[in-house]
Amino acid sequence: MAEGYNTQGRTRILEYLKENSDRTVDVNDIRRAVGGDLNITTIYRYLDKLTSDGTVMKYVAENGTRAVYQFVEEARHCEDHLHMQCTKCGAIIHLDCSFMDEFAEHVLREHGFRIQCRNSIIYGLCEKCSGQNCEKM
Repeated sequence: MAEGYNTQGRTRILEYLKENSDRTVDVNDIRRAVGGDLNITTIYRYLDKLTSDGTVMKYVAENGTRAVYQFVEEARHCEDHLHMQCTKCGAIIHLDCSFMDEFAEHVLREHGFRIQCRNSIIYGLCEKCSGQNCEKM
């Protein structure tokens, strides 16, 4: 958990992130949920602390123009697997399957590329949002 003093605003931010740990949220989502009395710079600073201590994952989306955040339980080991995000509902799915080591080895051996799983997202539609039909994104 991020060190430093724990204000009521920080507590509200962290509670919101925990309650929404199944999806990513952006700063505006957080600001709306915890109240507009928090300065946006304060929210960004606290998110940076939470990101650097591993409490929160930061994903840079939309060609680097937008960042989204997700609370991560310590046992998830997000640096060891990729993530999938539904483009419709925003749900994050942790691709922590046994094939990740095999996949990473293949990419390194065949393509000379070392995968950085932390903060990596594959975009698509989750089972719920895609229904029976494959939709084009």
